[in-house]
Amino acid sequence: MSGKVSKAFKWGVSAFRVAKVRAAAGSRMRVAPGKPLYLGKGARVALGEGARLTVGSGVYLSPGCVVEVGEGASLVIEDGVYMNEGCRVTVVESARIGTNTLFGPNVQVYDHDHEFDKDGVRSELRHAPVSIGRRCWLCANAVVTRGCSIADRSLVSANSVVTRDLAEAGALYAGAPARLIKRYG
Repeated sequence: MSGKVSKAFKWGVSAFRVAKVRAAAGSRMRVAPGKPLYLGKGARVALGEGARLTVGSGVYLSPGCVVEVGEGASLVIEDGVYMNEGCRVTVVESARIGTNTLFGPNVQVYDHDHEFDKDGVRSELRHAPVSIGRRCWLCANAVVTRGCSIADRSLVSANSVVTRDLAEAGALYAGAPARLIKRYG
């Protein structure tokens, strides 16, 4: 197949996937006009009862991405967000991913975790909103945990774990837990 035909086929198949997801989601999913939403092979969008998913223009979910929005929860993915292969965003309360933010392969975002104390893990969930700023880059295998905010123009290094707010815009963060490494501004 020529490059143009291959690209047209790829986007055509994606349009079919998007139509299928939108039909199942009904009013729980809103997609902005403009550049289309891309859903790669094996990308999955699951919305619980009363969930709300808002997707901006030109959002790209590579093959194997999973977006799960639980019952009554909300997720906003702003314009131009790119998620590389194998990314997962799971929301039980709320999360927002800012305009033109890029996720490397296998980035994970969770607004919740389990109760854990001296008696061990329990099935009850603790949750708090997650907010990822505009023009951020979360590199391969980064993990964002409940209740964290990431400032605009932040770079979160590969294999980092965000366990608290990364409040300084235009900065490099790395580590487990992620900490400020370098300011760019």
